Amino acid sequence: METSGQNLFGKRVLVELSHAIEQFALAARPGDPLVVVAMFQKASYFAREEAVYRDIAARGAVTVVGLAEDLPPRLPPGVRHCLFPSTDELAREWSVTVLGPRGGATLVATDLESVDPGATTLEEGRRFRAGWSFRRADAYGEVLRLRRALRPTPDLRDRIDEVLHAVVSEPEPPNQDWWDVPLRFLAGRTAMAVDERTHLASTLAAAGTDPTERDPRTGLYTERFLHRWTAGLGGSLPVGLALLRISGLAGLREQFGLRAATDALAGVTGCVQDLLGEGDRLVRLGEEDFLAVLPSWAPERVLRFCEEACAGISRLDRVYPFVALPVAAAATVTRSRPLPLAELRERVGQHDAQEAEAEPAEV
Repeated sequence: METSGQNLFGKRVLVELSHAIEQFALAARPGDPLVVVAMFQKASYFAREEAVYRDIAARGAVTVVGLAEDLPPRLPPGVRHCLFPSTDELAREWSVTVLGPRGGATLVATDLESVDPGATTLEEGRRFRAGWSFRRADAYGEVLRLRRALRPTPDLRDRIDEVLHAVVSEPEPPNQDWWDVPLRFLAGRTAMAVDERTHLASTLAAAGTDPTERDPRTGLYTERFLHRWTAGLGGSLPVGLALLRISGLAGLREQFGLRAATDALAGVTGCVQDLLGEGDRLVRLGEEDFLAVLPSWAPERVLRFCEEACAGISRLDRVYPFVALPVAAAATVTRSRPLPLAELRERVGQHDAQEAEAEPAEV
């Protein structure tokens, strides 16, 4: 594909570029041969753009959406679906392709399943490798690729083929080199502007942090922060979760005094935070419950995190206030939304704290 380069982009940039290509489809003459294929990953993402695709289909375009779902969602009239399992490579693709005899445009992005550490929410921080083109030949190639990969029903395949035949029956539109360059330049400038706007929004958000999003005793994030940070999160990003329950932590102040309780709490948070990366967050869910949120972590890495955190906390009896702090852990890597906090709490409550020091439970 002829593009401005296979580059790293955040979600907001891809949203703007996708909208530009959708407008390309809406600018076609109603009734002209046209096919629009869009890969949305999850139905929740398509729901946000449903009105646009209703309008595209209403103009007579062959309109197809690809989704990593088990059951087809309710779609507007004229919008067809192709489903595939979450294990399919297509589940990581975000793309929009428009093709007709008079022109074509395409954007193809691969979900890297990673997050910008400075993003204000996990969903906005998702990162992709992407390229785009405003040449008919590139769009034609993408439609052929997706026609093979999506395995549409025979009647839908025939409708796509009708557009493909109409395209090859007409010469490639002239002067594409002439107008493709400024279009790619504008797309690149749009990407830069969105990146700058996103960075400014993140800076302003950091400056005006809601005090209720931080625990006053530890400075850790609160459950209120967790709800905001994960708001709008679809099911495409794997999120590692590790719930640590430190038995006896809540009673330390009454038993040993404020200084002892403060030092023990600092020891616990220090043990856990030393194991976190830049994009990870530690949330205090209660007096004795701490949740490590680990975007994009593999299951074995999350379990190793639990083992190391439990081992570190178990060694705190060697330093002031010299109190043993039994810890139980439950871990999972999930694409479920909302996050399965209740299941983690239930699982960690089922395990004796002493046993959990050696072997964290996996949900």
